[in-house]
Amino acid sequence: REVATLSRLQHQHVVRYYQAWVETEYGQHNVVNTGGSRTAESSMYSFDEISLSDAGAGNKQECTYLYIQMEYCPRTLRQDFETYSSSFNVDHAWHLFRQIVEGLAHVHSQGIIHRDLTPSNIFFDVRNDIKIGDFGLAKFLKLEQLDHDQYIPTEGMGVSMDGTGQVGTYFYTAPEVEQKWPQINEKVDMYSAGVIFFELWHPFSTAMERHLVLTDLKQKGESPVSWSTQFPGQSNLLRRLLCPSPSERPSAIELLQNDLPPRMEDEWLNDVLRMIQTPEDTYVYDRVISTIFNEDQLVAKMQCPHESSKKSTYKNDNSELLDSIIEVSKEVFKRHCAKRFQISPLHTLDGKFTENSGKTVKILTQGGEMLELCYELRTPFVMSVAANQLSSCKRYEISWVHRRAVGHSTPYRFLQGDFDIIGGSSPITHAEVIKVALDLVRRFYNSKAIVIRLNHSKLAEAVCSWAGVPQERRQNVAEFLSSTLVQYCPNKADRKSQWSLIRGQLLQ
Repeated sequence: REVATLSRLQHQHVVRYYQAWVETEYGQHNVVNTGGSRTAESSMYSFDEISLSDAGAGNKQECTYLYIQMEYCPRTLRQDFETYSSSFNVDHAWHLFRQIVEGLAHVHSQGIIHRDLTPSNIFFDVRNDIKIGDFGLAKFLKLEQLDHDQYIPTEGMGVSMDGTGQVGTYFYTAPEVEQKWPQINEKVDMYSAGVIFFELWHPFSTAMERHLVLTDLKQKGESPVSWSTQFPGQSNLLRRLLCPSPSERPSAIELLQNDLPPRMEDEWLNDVLRMIQTPEDTYVYDRVISTIFNEDQLVAKMQCPHESSKKSTYKNDNSELLDSIIEVSKEVFKRHCAKRFQISPLHTLDGKFTENSGKTVKILTQGGEMLELCYELRTPFVMSVAANQLSSCKRYEISWVHRRAVGHSTPYRFLQGDFDIIGGSSPITHAEVIKVALDLVRRFYNSKAIVIRLNHSKLAEAVCSWAGVPQERRQNVAEFLSSTLVQYCPNKADRKSQWSLIRGQLLQ
């Protein structure tokens, strides 16, 4: 469970997972089982079952062990709390809690509940940054994401209990976990974070003082009066985090957005951003761009790529199939007297807003210019028609378009084909567009029946008019047509009966 969890988490405030492997011991000999190995880049995993077996007359034991290699963290937050009273600092307390919440936000965004968040499971790396670790009791909110591997322990196996018989540690365990609610969510971690938040703001001088204060906090929900008076804002936040009702506790994202003060570096960053936006002085902007494109930094970043960029980009070579599709499509388009109108795959942002402007893939050049990859082929053609005042033409284009990917992955690329007619009588041009679609489908599918989706508003309006649908009902019918597959039959008798059936459906 811990390996499966860690392999999905890639965040600066979560302990970094590197790899796992299995070693099998036969008597006095160790054998590394590479087949059970898993690295952070892989998308599949398997574990060898721990087993004991008799090896003939020698009765030798065979033991299999799972090893997990993780980032080295020299100390925990619990160890820091032992000397915390002498080094308490308000800004430092906010700084540590923000890092904890940022780590939790990432964990929860992956559909995972930690369930055992305590100062002993919060580590510091060599740079003194917070790292959340020890995911041995983690629970997946979406069980299907586990792939139900047969070697992953069930929830009842290997779970450590404390003196109360509950998962986790007593002071940090949410009420719904103690009461064994059938369904829990990520708010159990927010309760634990609330207790840790209190410890960050209330240093203890002795272990007995800690026990007494945390017992009152746990059982009565009361913090020391003197502390609440000194830190009223923190006291209010603590009450919300420790609320008995999970739905009333804030989420990690809500805390980051509404309850935590801005990071100290954020104020400095905002000043830099304001200077970048000043059109008169480009000095800061040029320095930022040169730093981004610094080759030494790019090489260092390539050595530690983001998880999403580690996935293999290899795909089956379908170039011959694509070439065939492109050639057939060109042949059909040219038979209808269309000429190619080539669209540039890349253009400079000119400030003109289109409906897809917020969805396009944008690229920053080393010179600081912003470029945009082609999102779809029609808008550039329409803009060209308007600019050149074209009144009549047939055009086609087959080219690549791009979509944003999730996270830090490279953009997705799709091959798109367009056929457009400018000018001419509306029923004839619409009919020709349908004929082009039919010709294309017949070239690729040898079938007596062809399925077409009607999603053009004017086509839908024409069908409604033909069927005798009242004007006030046509909007509903257009939506019906947009989501209904209409079957076109080459046989005239079949076609007539098909359209009669459609007409009856429309009138109904």
